[in-house]
Amino acid sequence: MAERRRVLIVAYFFPPLGGAGVQRSLKLAKYLPEMGWEPTILTVRSRDYWMADDSLADELGRGARILRTRSLTGLSLLRRLAPSQAGAADRPRREGGRLGFLRLAASWVFVPDSYVGWVPFAKYAAGRLLSRQPFDLIYTTSSPDSAHLIGRSLARRFRLPWVSDFRDPWTRRISYRPPTPLHHRWHRRLERSVLEEASLITVTAEATRQDYLRLYPELPPEKITVITNGYDEADFANLQSAGLGAADSAHLQSAGRPSDNMSILHAGQLNPQRPARPFLEGLSLFFEQRPEARQKVRVRFVGPSYQHDHDDAARLGLSEVVRFEPALPHREVVAELCRSHLLLLMEEDSARGGLILPGKVFEYLRSGRPILGLLPRGAAWDLLEQHRAGTCCRTEDRAAVAAALASYFEAFEGEGVPATGLSADELDAYERRALARKMAGHFDRLAAP
Repeated sequence: MAERRRVLIVAYFFPPLGGAGVQRSLKLAKYLPEMGWEPTILTVRSRDYWMADDSLADELGRGARILRTRSLTGLSLLRRLAPSQAGAADRPRREGGRLGFLRLAASWVFVPDSYVGWVPFAKYAAGRLLSRQPFDLIYTTSSPDSAHLIGRSLARRFRLPWVSDFRDPWTRRISYRPPTPLHHRWHRRLERSVLEEASLITVTAEATRQDYLRLYPELPPEKITVITNGYDEADFANLQSAGLGAADSAHLQSAGRPSDNMSILHAGQLNPQRPARPFLEGLSLFFEQRPEARQKVRVRFVGPSYQHDHDDAARLGLSEVVRFEPALPHREVVAELCRSHLLLLMEEDSARGGLILPGKVFEYLRSGRPILGLLPRGAAWDLLEQHRAGTCCRTEDRAAVAAALASYFEAFEGEGVPATGLSADELDAYERRALARKMAGHFDRLAAP
């Protein structure tokens, strides 16, 4: 049997932290051993994040090797300055004003991000580990972009191949707001050094790859490759016996019975760049046109939200129709996707928003439920069109949103909202085991003697 190779995975967001950001690293670490790679995960000891999901901890098994370090982050400061705003991870809403002010203040001091205080602790722990035991490769994933500074330092010191993985763009991220031109140049200089020094750069969408090649034309095109996010079939397998998760399940066959409410679900956190308002305005217009639908449609936003989202729902008279709920464990989210009639995907209508291909969209696809996308033209829009997976509207086009809702409601009142019917071949390309195999192939090539 071939000797296993070792990879150090540097990932701030890892269980018991929750949310979409943990899934890529978690599933990679879960399946790499099947491909001959033994992962060690370098992450944080604290829970300095808004979401936690203890149910994810057992996915790697008891033999998983996880190295946890101390950290000093912007949220640590927030807990001291505004403990009421930095409460438990299941807090359903947040006040935007004070958080926005603290984020702005942090952007002046913490570069590249408010997690940079993790870097010295991580570099020290990783340095001791790599000095004691040979590793074949380093893999860092962002956000936070600070993780790449750890990888850059370790790759220089130990002369190891290094894969730099961008779940989100760096200076093209929607939330990127440098306070001064000097800060922007500082970010760009750090970004360039990471892109130049990494052995391989992986991104989640072709749109991001093309954008990086445009920003840094000196980079060899073959140095940047796309490995999308995806879904884990194991997360859906347990739902089959309950009649959920398959397009031909008993639930989906009967999901559109007129005696049921038509359920619309948005899974994942809202933020200032991704507010509920555009959808809520389209929903309000739909109810003006079809007042009888108000009694038959229910909308759920499951995940962290802001006070202004709740205020917008109240302002539009939608409080009895729209519910904002805390984040759920990932397994429960998967089940809720399959129980819903229509899934909601939203992104800021901007050039940066067009680069974003959210990880949850692949679980949306696997659920078989149609997707209503409020999106800019770009990566997510193209994916939904490619797979005939639902309806896309420009984010601020409330008339188009209302028309799409009317179409789905008519289907619901008739034979039921149909499943998307994606083929197995279409879905298999996004299965987490297949994606881990693709990543492992790059690891093999880089670590070859």
